[in-house]
Formats: sequence, C-alpha cells, structure tokens
Amino acid sequence: MMAKTNMFNTHAPRLVPITQAKHAEDALDLAERAADYVTLEVGHAPNMDFIDGFFTAAPPGLGTDDLLHFAVMDGPAFIGIICIAEGYELAKDWWIGLVLMDPAYRERGIGHKVINSIKNRARTAGIEALKLSVLEVNTRATLFWTREGFVPHRYAPATPDSDGHNRWVLKHDL
Repeated sequence: MMAKTNMFNTHAPRLVPITQAKHAEDALDLAERAADYVTLEVGHAPNMDFIDGFFTAAPPGLGTDDLLHFAVMDGPAFIGIICIAEGYELAKDWWIGLVLMDPAYRERGIGHKVINSIKNRARTAGIEALKLSVLEVNTRATLFWTREGFVPHRYAPATPDSDGHNRWVLKHDL
C-alpha cells in the first residue's frame, strides 16, 4: 500500500500584504470557500460587502491606515486572509480582527505557523500584546487560540446595538 502524500505545502505558509484594489476578488473567492465561518459570523453567505468590511472596518479611534491585511499563501494558492488593527486597544497592541482559512487547509498545522509568524512580526514591531475576540459559539476557534497561548481577557456579551454574538476577548502577552 502506498503512503498517503501530503498535497499541501504545509511547511511554509507565507504572509503576503494585500490591498483591496488588487486582491478583493481573491479575498471573496477565499471567503466563499470558508463560507462556514462567514455565515456563522454575519448570518449569510460571503459577498463583496463582507470583503469591503474586511478591508475598511476599523475599530473605534482607528482608521484604515491602521489596518494590516495579509493573504496566507501556500505556494501560489491563496489559502487565508488576515486583518490586524495596529494600536487597538492600547498603542502597543495588535488586534487580530480576522483569520479566515480555507477549510481544506484547516487542522494541518498551518494556523500554528501563521500565528507564530504574526507573533514574530509583532515582536519586531515592538508590540507588547495580541488581542482578539472569538464568538462564544465557535468552540473550535477558542480551543485553537488557547493552544496558541491566548488567555481569556474579558467576556463581551451581545448588546442591543451589536450583531447578537457573545464573545470572549483573548490576549497573548509578547
């Protein structure tokens, strides 16, 4: 019997900066492949409004210039997208707003490598902490982030003005 070969180049995912003008269609294609998460978060299949928000929705007190956008690349394949807000909530924080991965690449160790790359970039930039929020119903994501060294920072219950999701805010001190 032949050994099963790994069809993915999982040893070297790369983070590549992306822009809305050049990569919106690629990001939409990725979001459509990862529609399970997008639908969980926003309640409908991904569309260009979701991608516009990915590129332009900045946290309070920040602007689009404070956002970092990356594609996760496996060779030439666009397998994930990431948005990071610099300086939210504190000047030396990076807030990971979204890490969206193609389901075909999940549970292969790529997420761990990508998060290590983000941690290394953050340390190089003098960042002291990474923060993010996880939908309370997304228990798989919570397990992933806690395995990556993130700890509960606070609970953020849904409010009448929010999207209806309870969230855990997690933090990783660098």
